[in-house]
Amino acid sequence: MRSRYTAYVLGLIDYLVDTTLPAQQAALDRQSISDWSANSTWLGLEVESSEVFGGQTEHAFVTFTARWHDSTGEHGHRERSSFVQNAGHWYFIDPTVQLKAGRNDACPCASGQKFKKCCSGYFSS
Repeated sequence: MRSRYTAYVLGLIDYLVDTTLPAQQAALDRQSISDWSANSTWLGLEVESSEVFGGQTEHAFVTFTARWHDSTGEHGHRERSSFVQNAGHWYFIDPTVQLKAGRNDACPCASGQKFKKCCSGYFSS
C-alpha cells in the first residue's frame, strides 16, 4: 500500500496499473488516475492495519487513510483494500473495476484455483 501511495505522489501511473490485478488493468481509467495524481498535493498515508492470509495463494487486507489537498479543499479517504500475491508479486484488487468471473470460473489472479475458492471473498470486503 505504501508503494502505491508513493506512486500517486510521484505520478508513476504505469506502476499503479502494473500493481493492479492483471485481469483488471485494461479497464482502468489511466487518464483519471493521472489527473488525480497530478492535481493533488499529497498530505500523508496512515496504515492502520494489515492482515495476511497464507495458503496456496496469499491474500491480504490493508486498512489505511490517505490524505490530500486539491482545488476543492482537503480530503481524507479511509479504505480496507484487498491484495493477492501471484508469482512473487502483490496485486491490488480494485473494487471499482467490475470483474466478470463466475464462482466456478478460473480465478482472475491466475492461481489455478476456481474463483470461489480463491479471490471471490476479497472482492466484497
